[in-house]
Amino acid sequence: MKEKEDMLVERALELGLRAYPLETKYIEVENRTRLKCAYGCRGYGKRLSCPPHVMDIDEFRKVLKEYNRALLLIEEYDVSNEPDVLKAWSRLRRESFHKMLQLEYLAFRQGFTYAHLLRPGACNECDVCAEKCRKPEFRRFPPEAVGINVEKVMDVVGEKLVFCDASSIKCVGILLIY
Repeated sequence: MKEKEDMLVERALELGLRAYPLETKYIEVENRTRLKCAYGCRGYGKRLSCPPHVMDIDEFRKVLKEYNRALLLIEEYDVSNEPDVLKAWSRLRRESFHKMLQLEYLAFRQGFTYAHLLRPGACNECDVCAEKCRKPEFRRFPPEAVGINVEKVMDVVGEKLVFCDASSIKCVGILLIY
């Protein structure tokens, strides 16, 4: 297992991602995290990959207990020359997601049958979600949607998540491995 996990980390680096293996016991799930989705996100209820359209926090806690290992995935972008940081965030998180999704597929092919990616930010494969997802093969939810405190997970590996930094964007995903 260790060799396969190391291979995933190596591939992540080739894709331009920082990858930090960690035990899932360090992934904190908090009810207050999802509160920011419901009361603070203008996209609440608009994306099928976000609350209230995803599993609830207690259900996710049960699922998370079935995993032992994960990879924290980070891609950082300099956006100091971007005229519109929010538009940049939309574009960049899609690019990062596709790189991270390659890792999920690779993990599956390496025998991690239940590998599952929690994507950076809300799904934005389509401009607007239909009543039923048109691209279910890309439908993944962000860690925050199921209560993961990304800031605390990043602290575990020595990374910092700085909000409202107009010069840098960190796209963060978590690949649950086994």
